[in-house]
Amino acid sequence: MTVATRPLHHGHTRLNLTMMDVLGHLIIWLLISIVTLGIGLFFWPYASAKLIINAIELEDRTRSSVGRLECQLSAGQQIGHILLWILLSIITLGVAYPFYIFGVVRTAIDRTRIV
Repeated sequence: MTVATRPLHHGHTRLNLTMMDVLGHLIIWLLISIVTLGIGLFFWPYASAKLIINAIELEDRTRSSVGRLECQLSAGQQIGHILLWILLSIITLGVAYPFYIFGVVRTAIDRTRIV
C-alpha cells in the first residue's frame, strides 16, 4: 500500500481531462463498438470510469500536487463483471441493466489507489 508523504485531509482534487481527451476516447470506443458489432459497448463504461479516475490529481491546501489516483482494473476483471451483468440482465429481462453503471463505478473505485 502506498502511503502519501503529506497528509491528504483538507485538500482538493483537480481533474486533468480535456475535451479533446474525451472526444478521442468517444471516437475510439465508437470504432471499437462498430468493429465488435456492439460487444465493445459492454467495456466502454469501464474504460470511461478508468479514464476519469486516472485523470484526477490530489492537491494539498496550497494547491501543490501530493498524488494522483490510478485505477488498476484489468481486462480479466472487466470480463468477469460483464458476464455477471449480462446474465443478470437476461434473467431479469433487462430490469438489472440500469444498475450496471453503479456496479461499474463501484468496481472501478474498488480497484483505485493513490500514487
